[in-house]
Amino acid sequence: MHRMLLAATTAVLLSGAAAQAQNAPLVEVADNVVLQPWNKTVDAIEDAKVLKSGDGVELGEVEEVLGSDANTPVALVVDFDGATTGFTGSKVIPLDRFTPDGARLTLTTSAVEVASFPNYRD
Repeated sequence: MHRMLLAATTAVLLSGAAAQAQNAPLVEVADNVVLQPWNKTVDAIEDAKVLKSGDGVELGEVEEVLGSDANTPVALVVDFDGATTGFTGSKVIPLDRFTPDGARLTLTTSAVEVASFPNYRD
């Protein structure tokens, strides 16, 4: 019984720690850090064009690469062009929502989900 209680308590504590980590402030990642598995540096990713999945319409460009620390990228800041997206400004979007396409990136998520991501302010 005590083992089950300990396991349940540990799971609750770990899930709380994960949630807290997700809310931790992000920092700019150093230009020489390589984003895996893309094998591209932060410097090569910044200013890359961001395309819409499916039709390839240009949505905006990468403004910054953010991470949990200066060496651990976790998200991109995309500066959106209101003419093609219906909204303007910069959004913080997790790396797993992108796929590389040469020197460009394709955004693989819906406009509704993009709208739910946090705004970025310098």
